[in-house]
Amino acid sequence: MPVNAARPLDNFPLIRSRKLEELQEAFARVYAEPVVMPTRNVGELAAVFNNCRLRRIELAYVGFSGPVAFDFPGAAFFSLLLPVRGTGGILSGRTASVLSVGSAAVLSAGIGHRSTYPGAYENMVLRVSARTLTEKLQAMTGATIGEPLRMRPELPPKEPAAQMLQLYVPRLIATLSQSHPPFPDWWIEETEQILMLLFLRGHRHNYSYLLEADVADAAPWQVRRAEEYIAANVQRAITLEELAEVTGVSGLSLFRAFKQSRGCSPLEFVKRLRARGCGL
Repeated sequence: MPVNAARPLDNFPLIRSRKLEELQEAFARVYAEPVVMPTRNVGELAAVFNNCRLRRIELAYVGFSGPVAFDFPGAAFFSLLLPVRGTGGILSGRTASVLSVGSAAVLSAGIGHRSTYPGAYENMVLRVSARTLTEKLQAMTGATIGEPLRMRPELPPKEPAAQMLQLYVPRLIATLSQSHPPFPDWWIEETEQILMLLFLRGHRHNYSYLLEADVADAAPWQVRRAEEYIAANVQRAITLEELAEVTGVSGLSLFRAFKQSRGCSPLEFVKRLRARGCGL
């Protein structure tokens, strides 16, 4: 990429540096403090790190002009890495993944990893806090999550939700790259809900069985209660957790009942009501 060309999220700069210690410090501020490992021709390194935090989710762009390698401790985030230039490698636990354009990798919270980039490399990153993603899983399933949530590093090659997420993240980053905060609260909430739902449905983890199990349908009165709650609060952000608490049913049950009886998801129902209010 030319030096003066606009990069993703350039309007959210975190660091521009040729010093490894400054790059290490920048990572520590938003993720976890890595140990920088020596590489050849380290003097060629120039690093760019852009980071946009919404509320509970962060999107980032990281680019290196030369070789670099890091040893990261376990962090309180789940990360989806989407390479856009060059190649690299990730060793997470006992699983090694190759990073290249058109591929992706998932990093679990609490598990350290080693990343190596032999040459010029750029990627986009989606980060979600472990606590936030666990709470979303509980709201979706109605189950108590005891053991820590753990994602499998390998990606399901044909999982529709994973494919949707890998398409959605670059488009969202492109939109944010041309926008400036503050962003509307309802937009942040709905965007984060979409990202978390796709993350949980698209990637295998130790609680995938809860999302794949048959769930009881929400009763018609529970769907009506959800509709009434949405209508009364349509001008603000409405979370899946709220709807689950108000109706006394899991998010998955409510989602399926909406689809069957209304032909749309609860989030789509919110958008329809807003459109009517605007005369669209």
